[in-house]
Amino acid sequence: MRTLLTIATILILTTSCQQKFEKEKWQTQGDLGTYPYRESMLVDILDSKQFVGLRLRQIPDLLGAPDGLADCEISYSIILDYGSDIDPVYTKNLVLTFDKDSIVTAMKIEEWKK
Repeated sequence: MRTLLTIATILILTTSCQQKFEKEKWQTQGDLGTYPYRESMLVDILDSKQFVGLRLRQIPDLLGAPDGLADCEISYSIILDYGSDIDPVYTKNLVLTFDKDSIVTAMKIEEWKK
């Protein structure tokens, strides 16, 4: 019985940190350019693949202006941690890849640590 209760508690704690994608919350910017809701929406975005198949021009209406654009990818900042430095020490981004017809074909998370 105790094991079952422990498992249930763990499941509640891990799922409560996740939430469904909501356009308004995704675009909400907090202190110092942070995005307080983005990390908790990643599982829903990646699992649902809701942006795959959309035209690139539709994405800013849903996710806002991208933070980065390179080759056939756009990216959105999830975490930008400066630690105690003036340069970032950790970044986490949602990256959407698109094809020559500007259709989103894939989504992934990219992380970088100093």
